[in-house]
Amino acid sequence: MSENKPTYLYMAMDAIRNLKTRGGSSRQAIKKYVDDNHRQYVNSDTLTLYLGKALKKGVEMGYIMQNKQSFKLTDDGKKLLK
Repeated sequence: MSENKPTYLYMAMDAIRNLKTRGGSSRQAIKKYVDDNHRQYVNSDTLTLYLGKALKKGVEMGYIMQNKQSFKLTDDGKKLLK
């Protein structure tokens, strides 16, 4: 693996930003986006596990807001991606 590999949190936030779903992006949609667009950095077998941990960490840190089963970026999360 290269040293410039993005974190799972960054990949999840990138997916939420690029999916542009009004009510938030589902875990399945985020997983599909990450698998399709960051395939060189992820292992499909462990993607669900690490992506779930990254989403939970993003919610705890205040970068991602969870609404039922959907995830949206907060203002802090949007600033971090710029």
